[in-house]
Amino acid sequence: MIKNAKISINPFADYSKASDAKKKSIIKQQKNPSKFHIAWYQLSKARIKKSISKNGDLIPVNDGIAELKARNPVKKRQVLDRTVSIEALRRYTAMILPKLLYTQKLEIIKSVSTKSIIIDGVQILVSPDVIYRTTINGQSYLGAVKIHISKNNVFEMQQSRYISTLIFEYLKETVANEDDIVLKELCLSIDIFGQSIVPTPNNSFRLLKEVKEICSEIKYQWNAA
Repeated sequence: MIKNAKISINPFADYSKASDAKKKSIIKQQKNPSKFHIAWYQLSKARIKKSISKNGDLIPVNDGIAELKARNPVKKRQVLDRTVSIEALRRYTAMILPKLLYTQKLEIIKSVSTKSIIIDGVQILVSPDVIYRTTINGQSYLGAVKIHISKNNVFEMQQSRYISTLIFEYLKETVANEDDIVLKELCLSIDIFGQSIVPTPNNSFRLLKEVKEICSEIKYQWNAA
């Protein structure tokens, strides 16, 4: 049924710029996900998450690089994972996070009621990698990041803007308390190989309208798949 249409945030970004054939493929994969999904670059993503949680501290990242270098992978997949993970961590060290993430004490939010948001009848799994709260002059602010690591699938600016806009909407609807203000500049789509850190734009209302239009198309494709 239409109400069960669902898609993860990164495939949503892929869908937004895909050809008609690729869109159908994405929907089929989301509708019937593989039971043997391989999670790539787990160590590198975990170390980047830890770095962000600790105000951009690079010690977890540098330790991760050292750990990966010490490994002796045998399988081709493991060799590739190690190589790309090291490069991803090195690229992260050259990126500059928003000043607030370096200077403000962050409360990391680990428990949330849901990791998804429903837009126009489509359940989008946002699942931010890090959700944080900070207090400035007595006011509580909320933000989050989604990390994308893919050497062969770098997100374009518009795709990253969709992601940061969805993070902003997700936090407003499902995480924020009455006293929280969700801060657009702290809702970030981070593309490691694209070397981009994209906050929610000020024109997020227009982008949200485009997101709704994409969701309407996804609902149609979902029933046709």
